[in-house]
Amino acid sequence: MVLLDLLLLFLALLFVGGLVWMSRKKIAKIKRSGVRKGIGARTNILHKVAMEAAEEVMPESHWISPPEEKSAEKKVTLPEIPFSYGDTRIVAMARDPYWLFAYWEIGEAFKDEIRRRYGAQAWDSARLVLKVYDATNLYFYESRQAMEIAIDKFANNWYIYTGQPNHSYLVELGGVLPDGTYFLIARSDIVTTPRDDVSEVVNLEWLLPTEYEKVLYGRFAGAGPGSPGFLKEMAHKEAARKREAYISSPLNW
Repeated sequence: MVLLDLLLLFLALLFVGGLVWMSRKKIAKIKRSGVRKGIGARTNILHKVAMEAAEEVMPESHWISPPEEKSAEKKVTLPEIPFSYGDTRIVAMARDPYWLFAYWEIGEAFKDEIRRRYGAQAWDSARLVLKVYDATNLYFYESRQAMEIAIDKFANNWYIYTGQPNHSYLVELGGVLPDGTYFLIARSDIVTTPRDDVSEVVNLEWLLPTEYEKVLYGRFAGAGPGSPGFLKEMAHKEAARKREAYISSPLNW
C-alpha cells in the first residue's frame, strides 16, 4: 500500500509540474508576440514619417520607379515547309555513276490546261511516264530513242537506273491519254553521271612556261644557263614556234 501511495503521489506531482511548465511557456509566448507587435507598429510609424518627409523634399513625380521585369520572350513560330509550291517542273541529278534521281511537281493550273485542251476527264484518265534521253555528245537528243518508264500518278520522285557512267541525260515528264496522245509536262536540264574509273584521255601534252623550262632543262640535261647547247636548243624551239604561228601568210601592213 505504501508503494502504491508513493506512486500516485509521484504521478500527481508530475502532472502538476507539466501544467506549470506549459502555462509559463504560453505566458512567455504572449509576451514575445506583444513585443513584436510593438516593434512592428513602431516601424510602420517611422516608415510613414520618412515617406512624408521625402514627399516634402522631392515630389512623387520625380521618384525613380523600380525597373520592370522583362516580359518573357515571345516564342517565334516558323512557317511550315509547303508540300508543293504550285509550279510545274522536274529536276534531275546524278546519284552515282549508274543512277539518276528525279523529283517533280505539277501545278493545278497545268492540270486545268490539260482538261481544257483535251477534255474534262483528260487528266484523270491520263497515265504519267518518264522519258530518259541519252544526250551524250548530242545537240539533238530527241533524235535518239528514249527510255520510257511508267510511274505512279501520285509519285513525285523516282530513281532511274541508267548503267552508263560518264553519260549525259535529260529527263522528261509527260502524260499519255487513253488514245495514245502524248503531252509534255516538264523537262529537266542535262545532267551527267560521274566516271567509275580513271580518265581515258591519255594523249594530252602539257606545255611548260619558258622560265620553268629553262630551270628544268638545266637540272636534267646538266647544262647551265650559259651553255651553248642550251642556247642552241632554245633557238631551235623559238624558230619552230614562229613557223607554227604563221601557218598562213602573215599580214603585210
